[in-house]
Amino acid sequence: MKKTYLVITDNSEETIREELLNIIPVRENETILIFDNHSTDNTVSEIIGTMGILWKWEDNYKFYINCKKKMDKEEIIERVKKIANGSLFLVEKGVKTEC
Repeated sequence: MKKTYLVITDNSEETIREELLNIIPVRENETILIFDNHSTDNTVSEIIGTMGILWKWEDNYKFYINCKKKMDKEEIIERVKKIANGSLFLVEKGVKTEC
């Protein structure tokens, strides 16, 4: 069964690197979907720098940037459910919770 791990970022430049390093790499049947919720700090740069070469495996690592307005967590989860492959898990501080 496929699993998608959702990481929501929102001005997380201080913590996102460690968060991502705790969950990568993923197995073939897993995907990490990072959803930046309109960060105004250097979160996006930290994500790109941390993921680096892993972006070449497009099927396993996806990155979405919300440039319009902040969304609440439930709204993000509902949106991501439409594009997630298999079971969806929210990753917060290293804990994976099924949505």
